Amino acid sequence: MAETAYPSARTFGVERSGLGAANNDFPGSAPLIISKQPDDIFRIDEIRDSYTWRGTRTRVRFIVSVRDPRAVLTSVHGMNRDIYWVSAERWRSTYLHYDYARGFDDVIVVEYRDLVLEPQKVQGQLAAAIGIEPERAFADFHQSVPGEFNTLALNGVRPLDPATLDKWREPKHADRIRHLLREMPELPDRLIEMGYEHDTAWTRAYA
Repeated sequence: MAETAYPSARTFGVERSGLGAANNDFPGSAPLIISKQPDDIFRIDEIRDSYTWRGTRTRVRFIVSVRDPRAVLTSVHGMNRDIYWVSAERWRSTYLHYDYARGFDDVIVVEYRDLVLEPQKVQGQLAAAIGIEPERAFADFHQSVPGEFNTLALNGVRPLDPATLDKWREPKHADRIRHLLREMPELPDRLIEMGYEHDTAWTRAYA
């Protein structure tokens, strides 16, 4: 969405580490550089430090997206739709770093449900955070995806669809959810802490 909303930004078309972008592509002629790599959640301090010596010439902002863990843990990748992509251990590690990072002023947390249901609102929040207004609407991102953009990890690009929010409830994922409840006994409490559930009643369907 960000890449299509800011066509004048320096982008990479593939997953690119923020640290690599800062060290190898800055400053260039673009007023904005947009990079994305999932493992950057583990490198936020290092990426931030790489900008410190640049003084007030530039600023770094981190957009950290968060989603119902059940949706994340039942997601598949375009390269192999028969394998669940995120392991319990991977999720735990990522969550710990997210929980640490979200307390910083340069971190903007975006809830996936808000992005799907209220893209214009999220767009405004991000524009305010980075100080540059977008040229295109976030909600229209699927109409202007750059030709060089690698969509494999996204399983393709589609319009926003609220029906995708709770796909983890589909019967085909029931065994996966049961397995996760055994492997992650803390999951029901974590969902309550994160605001996705009010209690543990949902687990009865997987007893």
